[in-house]
Amino acid sequence: MRAERTAGLAALLLAAGALAGCGEKDEPDASRPTAVTGTVDLARPAPASPDAGTVAGHRAPATATTRRSALAFTGRVEPPASRVTLARPGGAQVAVDVGADGRFRARARKLRRGRNRFVLEGTAPGLRAWRIELAITRR
Repeated sequence: MRAERTAGLAALLLAAGALAGCGEKDEPDASRPTAVTGTVDLARPAPASPDAGTVAGHRAPATATTRRSALAFTGRVEPPASRVTLARPGGAQVAVDVGADGRFRARARKLRRGRNRFVLEGTAPGLRAWRIELAITRR
């Protein structure tokens, strides 16, 4: 009888242990990035209100002004192994060299007089892309 009771108790403990683990998900690893992040060294206009009265709101494009037909600018991307590209909306992407520390130097070329729009993007396998709109005005 005692052996049956011990076997029954062991079975009950095993079942309780199995049920306790059901439905639990592993905690996400907070040390692993889920998206590419980046910064660009161009001016960001400050909106008058949180949404600046526009759909873009705080996501207003980075801006610069030049008198030349090209403009070079710098930035940083994380993780450093990310691929960075620069393109006009709907245009061909141009690869940007990224250093081992994630710093990059991009060059917007063939600027027309007036406002020129570009998209700067950082991508890495398995991560959400980082993207920022740039507005470069040539005077």
